[in-house]
Amino acid sequence: MDIGRRNFLRGASLTADGRKAVVRLRAPLGPSPPWMSMLVEQDNCNSCDQACIPACEQDIIRIHPGGHSLAGYPWLDFSVAGCTFCGKCAAACPLDHAQDDPAPVLGGIHIDQARCLSWNGVFCMSCVSVCRYRAMTLDKQRRLVVTVENCNGCGACVSACPVGVLTVHGSCGT
Repeated sequence: MDIGRRNFLRGASLTADGRKAVVRLRAPLGPSPPWMSMLVEQDNCNSCDQACIPACEQDIIRIHPGGHSLAGYPWLDFSVAGCTFCGKCAAACPLDHAQDDPAPVLGGIHIDQARCLSWNGVFCMSCVSVCRYRAMTLDKQRRLVVTVENCNGCGACVSACPVGVLTVHGSCGT
């Protein structure tokens, strides 16, 4: 029985909170590690020994917990640090990777402007100072702006943000 049917029979999907919980159980918790998004989509990680986790020097690779629709699959937790695209996670993975390809784009940054300090009159450059790709800049009013062409979704700005208003939305559906 799938999660949707089970929750429907329990009545969980009849409330707004219940529907939000179901959505959380189906949505990825973060983007897939670099070079791995195609492998996750192909259902290859479920019976893995998860060698990518200790291989990550940034310690940002996590596994979706049991009960989640993606249980057992890796995701990147940018609340700790950003991805350096070192490729060690892909090298540790027992599956075949096209690791010679350039670093993939993990996604783009979304700013919650209602809570962003720079959008609320406070001069803040926390995320701008850590962005190696010059994707984060300030406009003439000193508000945060993302240059989409420069952003690869590395997530370094997410952990640097003092109020937690930045999230990576990627091609993996996050």
